[in-house]
Amino acid sequence: MKKVLAILLILLVVGTGAPRAAAAGYELPEGMTLTAAEVYVINLDTGQVVYEKDADTPRSVASLTKLMTALLLMENVPDLENTMITAERLLYVGDLIAPGSSTADIRPGEQVSALNMLYAMMLPSANEAAEAVGYYLSGGNLENFYALMNARAQELGCTNTQFSSTNGLKDQEDGNWSTAHDIALIAQACWQYEIFRTVCGTQMHWMPFTSNSAHDSAAYPEQNPDAAYYILSTNRMMDPGASVYRSYIKGIKTGSTYAAGRNFVSAAVNDAGESFIAAVLGCPWDAAEDGYAYTFHDTAALYDWIFDSFSVRPTLDPSVPITEVRVNWSAGADTLALAPADDLVTFLPNDSEGAIEQTFDVPQEVDAPVAAGDVLGTVTLSLSGSEIGTVDLVATQDVERSLFLYVMSQLGNFFTGTYVRVVAVLTALFLAGYAGLAVHMARRQRAQRRRGRYHSGGFDASDDARRRNAQYGKEDEDR
Repeated sequence: MKKVLAILLILLVVGTGAPRAAAAGYELPEGMTLTAAEVYVINLDTGQVVYEKDADTPRSVASLTKLMTALLLMENVPDLENTMITAERLLYVGDLIAPGSSTADIRPGEQVSALNMLYAMMLPSANEAAEAVGYYLSGGNLENFYALMNARAQELGCTNTQFSSTNGLKDQEDGNWSTAHDIALIAQACWQYEIFRTVCGTQMHWMPFTSNSAHDSAAYPEQNPDAAYYILSTNRMMDPGASVYRSYIKGIKTGSTYAAGRNFVSAAVNDAGESFIAAVLGCPWDAAEDGYAYTFHDTAALYDWIFDSFSVRPTLDPSVPITEVRVNWSAGADTLALAPADDLVTFLPNDSEGAIEQTFDVPQEVDAPVAAGDVLGTVTLSLSGSEIGTVDLVATQDVERSLFLYVMSQLGNFFTGTYVRVVAVLTALFLAGYAGLAVHMARRQRAQRRRGRYHSGGFDASDDARRRNAQYGKEDEDR
């Protein structure tokens, strides 16, 4: 295990994450207010952001830091139940043992399974458990574990996160911070593990016997003689007796320090099976009038609004054509119907029926043959000017090519093509030139024939000239 992690440390390169694109989201209804400084709510079924508020501002996140420690534990320990981790004595110093530090009563030197360390981190937010896990996974070098945490955060797309603690006992001024958006990303990665969902959905967990004298016998034998003691979740939204109880809450984690305020990242699944993760950070330290933290009240208000006003549903029906395109070279069809390739399940307001706009990107015509399922264009859906998504448009049937129409079309194209026009012009010029030359030659031949007739009749222009000269000479002599 330790060799594997050492190799991972060498291979992991901490780079600069690209800034994420601005996320879309809905506005809170009129009159609804939240105490949280940062909020980020995402629907896991579609990946759509439901609501966000200053979700990229770095701040102290307290024990929400343990989400990354838990993620690395699950990713690097295949057998959580049978892998034993020792809570090394040298770790019990400083803030870890300060008054008010959250704990699962894991004693120095005590050996606990990785699974029970996970329960300890997630339920009572045990700081000693997180420190022991980080020390174990890094082979005894916590600085290496912080590097692992930061590298994994960047792999997940966290752009404003830095870890310098396994448990969140360090605040932003000490180099440990994150954002509502990034915490939600880490929580999503954790939520993919079934064991994590089981742990986070547990209100009370019995810790096993260990060789430590404090935990070698049952503390509550009348309740459970087979366990040393129990630990409780700090997530009061899963407590049926609490005013902030909501049956749809399935986890995940609280985290609080004076510098960070009250923080809570939650997972919710409603009656329709729709899943969400919400991170609320920076709520007031003091409790609300009913004695429960404002993180729980903010979270309840958000989910109650979401489940009353929105739903995950398809926006298209792949079995119903929504446009058509003209088809060339087909004897059986002039047009071809196009249907969406996907139903584009998305998260929408319940009153948005009929308000969704469709924008088509389809060619004016296509050439046969066409096979059913061929992608011939796209349709983009938008609501109130905001794009929902784009889906391919596919042919709903096969269209055969007519050989006769194809040949006639190609002949027509040939005779109207640029090459043919150039040849025709050159041919016309050649013929015109040839005709002109023929006319010229004909005229020349006629002139030659006329001269020929003069010679054949005995008439010679030179003899005539001599006779005229002789006559003139005779006349001069008479004078």
